[in-house]
Amino acid sequence: MKKVLSAAAALGICLTLPAAALAGAGMSDEQILKELEYLRNKVASQQEHIDALGAMVDKKVSAKVEEEVKKSGGSKVALANEFIDQLTLKGDLRVRYDIRDKDYKEGQGSDISRDRVRTRFRLGGVWDNKAENWQIGAGLATGSDDPTSTNDTWSEVKTFETGDLRLDYAYAKHKWNDFAFTLGQSEENPFKSSWVFRSSDLRLAGLTAQYGAKDGVFATLGGYGAKLVNDDNTATLVAGQAGYNGKVGDAKYTLAAGYHTYSKSLINEGSATFFLDAVDEDKYELNIGDLYGAVSFPVGDVKLSLYGQIWQNFGADGEIGQSQAGSSFTQKPEDADMGWVFGADAKYGAFKLGYAYSVVEADSLFGYLTEANFGDGLSRTNVKGHRAQLGYDLSKNWSTGLTWYSFERDEDYATAKEDQVDIYQLDVSYKF
Repeated sequence: MKKVLSAAAALGICLTLPAAALAGAGMSDEQILKELEYLRNKVASQQEHIDALGAMVDKKVSAKVEEEVKKSGGSKVALANEFIDQLTLKGDLRVRYDIRDKDYKEGQGSDISRDRVRTRFRLGGVWDNKAENWQIGAGLATGSDDPTSTNDTWSEVKTFETGDLRLDYAYAKHKWNDFAFTLGQSEENPFKSSWVFRSSDLRLAGLTAQYGAKDGVFATLGGYGAKLVNDDNTATLVAGQAGYNGKVGDAKYTLAAGYHTYSKSLINEGSATFFLDAVDEDKYELNIGDLYGAVSFPVGDVKLSLYGQIWQNFGADGEIGQSQAGSSFTQKPEDADMGWVFGADAKYGAFKLGYAYSVVEADSLFGYLTEANFGDGLSRTNVKGHRAQLGYDLSKNWSTGLTWYSFERDEDYATAKEDQVDIYQLDVSYKF
């Protein structure tokens, strides 16, 4: 385009020179005016041709950009680094009306109901470098430093207070054939698991190595920095999983087995925040093995998905009262070290329906990182109950949904005051 404009400028100068020469040759004013009019018309005609050429160039450039955008599924963004092929921006906004009803045992207290409105806003991008085969991903989200929630409650402390916006994830990902290596705090959970096993808002920070294509055998191995303990030691999570993605007719399925172990220093800290203050730090460990399975298939016009997961903490050890459920819990940790979930989801047109039932025994999981809603107001472990969902897609990027949780303690004990908790959530979500 710069060359085209330079040529136009040069042409204009060349066309004005003859007029000056004619004036110097003693031509009459009328002849000079006629010659100038001729030259003006000629310049205008040349300018129209130049504009047409420029429009053709712009059209071809725009078409090329649109083609690249369609390939990446992202947005048109100007990039300063020529080695970055495309920046894909994405985000979502969810507004939630949340009601929690807590029922107490007879004579232990009055039933309590709490309602609130919460916002979740997330914005992120992925920078792709195809020449060097890497990408950078980073995103922001509302919420506090709670690792299992990105919700921001409206006017929680002050009248019409503003919300917090934090770094949600930041990672670099390299691909080589069927291998992928992710360094940093990843947006996606690299392990196949159910909603209750680990919160969907949790961002594992560390190094993940993955192998596998879309179908067939896959494997994942990761090492993560779980917590800086006493400012001088990083407690780690080391996790691995192997499985298989397959297809039989119209049915697609996934089977996987995993193992997740936390370093002893995390338990030795004995933080009440982690629900580990009552365990015996000399005996208790978090060594969790799990089996996961899922299958999806069409039933007429309905797409049906079934999933299940079972897990056990092989490191749960100690005496009665040395449990994540607290010193009042009446079972030994090794007697409450298993959990499971079974669920089904169905999609028909714009409608979505889901149901799941789960049992999370007191010492079966690291309760600090489990699903934040399941057990809220009661206990993050030693809980059992239901989750039901109903959703409707108003458009491609606009949806609404209703979720109901109903749960109680898996093993009750005399000093426990609460009887049952019900949570109702109405969501309106937008993707952009």
